[in-house]
Amino acid sequence: MPNHSTENPADGDSGVSLWLWSLLGVFAACVPCALLVTEKSGSALPLVPLTLAILAALAGYVVAVRVVVAEKFAQRSRRSRILVWLAAAGLFLGSVAVLFAFRPPPPPLPRMSGTRDVAVVGFTGHDEHQDKRVLTDVAVDFAHAMTGRIPAATSVRSYADKVSLPLAELQGSHHSGLERKTARFADETNAEIVVGGLISSDPASQTTLQPAVYVRADQIPDAPELADWFRGKPLPVSGGLASKEGRDQLRSDLTRQISTLAEFVDALDTWRNGSPAKATRILQHLLDPKQQVGTGGFVPPELIRLFHGHAAEVQAAGETGTGRQKLLEAARADYLAISKDSPAGRRAALSLQFNAYLRALGPTPNCKPGTVRAGELAQIAQALRALAKDPEFTELGRLKATVNLAQVENCRITAQLVRDDGRVERAVAVVSEAPDLTGSDELRALAESIAALHAAGKGDLAAAIRHIRAAIAHRPNLVEQAIWNGFLARWSLARCDLETGRTAQQEALSLLDAAEQAGRASSKLRRHYEQDFAAKLRKAKKHCGRAR
Repeated sequence: MPNHSTENPADGDSGVSLWLWSLLGVFAACVPCALLVTEKSGSALPLVPLTLAILAALAGYVVAVRVVVAEKFAQRSRRSRILVWLAAAGLFLGSVAVLFAFRPPPPPLPRMSGTRDVAVVGFTGHDEHQDKRVLTDVAVDFAHAMTGRIPAATSVRSYADKVSLPLAELQGSHHSGLERKTARFADETNAEIVVGGLISSDPASQTTLQPAVYVRADQIPDAPELADWFRGKPLPVSGGLASKEGRDQLRSDLTRQISTLAEFVDALDTWRNGSPAKATRILQHLLDPKQQVGTGGFVPPELIRLFHGHAAEVQAAGETGTGRQKLLEAARADYLAISKDSPAGRRAALSLQFNAYLRALGPTPNCKPGTVRAGELAQIAQALRALAKDPEFTELGRLKATVNLAQVENCRITAQLVRDDGRVERAVAVVSEAPDLTGSDELRALAESIAALHAAGKGDLAAAIRHIRAAIAHRPNLVEQAIWNGFLARWSLARCDLETGRTAQQEALSLLDAAEQAGRASSKLRRHYEQDFAAKLRKAKKHCGRAR
């Protein structure tokens, strides 16, 4: 009789296999799980150390699998051994996938709370010879030096040791990836200006920094030339980054350039928020030769001069007589000082035409028959048509020229200089149908307000109300919203819609209160609106009562 063993070999092999696979599964999971626990406890690991830890675990795991295969599967077929390796690899990759699937998100970057904050994201070397720690120290040192050199409402913070943007893309002509990541970074940190740059060294050991800045487009809708990433003039670092004198000079040069940019953005914001006198003072300071903005700065002097003229024109809107004309002439001098061949040349040409329009209205601006200079208005309209079709002008510039053309043509029609042949409606339609651009929403609001005034001049109050509601819907600044609500109130009373008139006037007064608190309007303007509306309401009640 055959000698039967009391032990079942198959059952023994099955038990050993189960034990081995359990052991390998624990080994495959232990390191990723340990890393996951570490990160969950708050000690988030950077990607590079995390990857190195996983590779180290993988090396140990491969050794363990080789031992198991050699001792327990040596007598099995090659196909069986391959299946063992594949199964072991699946176990390890599965555990790593679980690690990355359940990794906690990186801690949020600190947010800044100023109105025009500057974030320093550090500097990147053109090659691998630059010490990253030194570059981070330079960024931190620069951020510290910037404090106190910028507008009071602005703060500076270094993120060089917390974020890594692909600044090397600045070397090429296309850096869409960098812009996308920077936009996300700016949203997360509330930064309006982001500072970075490229460090390089030539064969003679001369170190150079090419600074670069990113400005959010929504912060400067009137100056799209400065939006997104753009580079400044390279700055030499005497003695290299290891030299105290070289770093001091670099910090001084870069601080001056960024301070100029921050002040310029502050001036634009101040101007747009209804404080043209303050904006003029800031821009005049930047135009001072002692500021040395020159060609090496981020903000071209021509652009500063352009907005210096704009601020003077806004001031002129609150003046009459010789005071108004003096401010308009000062703005005209600014525009004439800008070279036609400069990047701001066409914008200055457009501003000159609008300035000429304001001066052609006379010391007491209106478009009543006999009060305007007809010949000048005709020339201005012709020049604006050319600018609106100029292929070398930006699309936004052409839209601005079209809006200005609609305004001039409406004045000529009101002054009975030309017949109304639909020219205003055609210009407004061009702006309304234009694609969305940064700054185009404001132009649409202005175009709708011009269309409203044009319709009211023809006696079509229903169309006027429709257009002014569309203008208000674009949410212009507080003062414009108040003025346009005042028009809505006036035209509603003229149509005996007293309820809409009262509601619109109350909205206008509330907006003027808010503008006054923000320093953008005077109490005198509010009183004028309140008294004027009260008189019109009394008149409307009498007229509408008789009409019934």
